[in-house]
Amino acid sequence: MQRRSYMAGFTGFLGVGLAEGTPLTGRSTTSTDPQDESERPDDPPIPERSTTPSSRALRNGSFESYLDGWSVGTDLPSEPGESTDPVEHSVSITSERASDGDHSLALYIDGIADDGTIWVEQPVNVSRVRTVTVDVYSQQESYNRMSQVAFFAGKKPRGGLAESDFNREKDIEDHSGWKTYSYSVDDLSGTVTLAVGMNVVWETGIRRYFDDVRLVTE
Repeated sequence: MQRRSYMAGFTGFLGVGLAEGTPLTGRSTTSTDPQDESERPDDPPIPERSTTPSSRALRNGSFESYLDGWSVGTDLPSEPGESTDPVEHSVSITSERASDGDHSLALYIDGIADDGTIWVEQPVNVSRVRTVTVDVYSQQESYNRMSQVAFFAGKKPRGGLAESDFNREKDIEDHSGWKTYSYSVDDLSGTVTLAVGMNVVWETGIRRYFDDVRLVTE
């Protein structure tokens, strides 16, 4: 089966809709407010920001600043038939529901091919972190396995992440409403790639909501 993968990087305020299901085109857009960068004579010098791995704290874990700090990745099958296009999918920030703050991340995949993974990722330092948790919303509990939490923490493969790199052991339909999923990172140290998202295993369109990614030190 042919698969289509891409990674889209985001910084600052993004053109991602608040309504769920806003398509992600794969283009990176950055918008910043114009600023006067001139310094007054009495302004103190601006300290340089550290770029060492130890400075990489988790950014925007509750998606209140849209996708600031996160990059979007996919590993998707092609539309069934002769098409070379990936199955329909989207990434959006929504105010429809949230477990923390006012917004959450909505991920959608058309599961027509019974397959596909979509996620957000960022580099973080986990030297003092024991577990990573993420809240996931399911509309209803079901005995059918339709989607799974996709979790990754570790050294990112040179060719980028793929579906097979993720921990996909935890079904999302094991509950209704919000549920917190926890993953141990005790065996990791330094700066790693942290990625959370959704894997689809059911032949239907599936949208799930993610919020409040946290690094837990105790």
